[in-house]
Amino acid sequence: MLWRTIRSMEVMAHSSNFLLPKLHQPAKAPANNYTLVVLNQQLPRFMPRLWAQAKMRICADGGANRIFDEMSQMTNDLDRNSYIHMYIPEIIEGDMDSIRPEVKRYYSSQGSKISDKSHNQETTDLHKCISSIRHRTPNHEKPNLCVLVTGALGGRFDHEAANINVLYAFSDMRIVLLSDDCLIQLLPKTHHHEIYIESSVEGPHCGIFPIGAPSTSTTTTGLKWNLSDAEMRFGSMISTSNIVDSDKVTVQSDADLLWTFSLRNLT
Repeated sequence: MLWRTIRSMEVMAHSSNFLLPKLHQPAKAPANNYTLVVLNQQLPRFMPRLWAQAKMRICADGGANRIFDEMSQMTNDLDRNSYIHMYIPEIIEGDMDSIRPEVKRYYSSQGSKISDKSHNQETTDLHKCISSIRHRTPNHEKPNLCVLVTGALGGRFDHEAANINVLYAFSDMRIVLLSDDCLIQLLPKTHHHEIYIESSVEGPHCGIFPIGAPSTSTTTTGLKWNLSDAEMRFGSMISTSNIVDSDKVTVQSDADLLWTFSLRNLT
């Protein structure tokens, strides 16, 4: 994620090159500086790629069960015991009501830090993880920090809504919610946004819409059906099933917007 100033507004540049195999990373792409957070839903099929390239890996409570149970299956390894030690999260954080005791003991014995936040029942496990990441990240690294979250989409809708709420609670951070089918991230109104498209792994379908407050003026470029100073609100017009029509999409709005993009069949 990059910033620069354009017409008195900072530009936030977005790219999903973290979805590309390492050998296919653009030559001038910045070094990956993302933290991976694993929630307690089925792992996406491209999880081994995300794990291998992450700077730090955090399991939110029962997300540790998913790594323990599913990672060796995703790598097609016949000897699970020889592989399980390769996938050790640096931190397991949350209220510890979902992680199985034997999983907790194993990762603790392998050096994972267990951050028990069972005393705090006012925030979700994802909120706890994001708050911890922000606290742990040195100030000079925060501008380029990205947090990828797997398991945040699908399952119970109240959980999904709470995960989207975290995007708004930490609108000063770049957080990307990922599933097998799509990604979701917040485009804060404080910035002009440039989204660089990795067409081999993304698209073509996308959506952009406000949650929490209407937009009275949103303008885009690079879409099949661009918005020009458009009003958007729930109960009226929102942009869904749009199509990316360029290798760069730009978005400027007077409201915080959710950007969602379909993902191709990644392996």
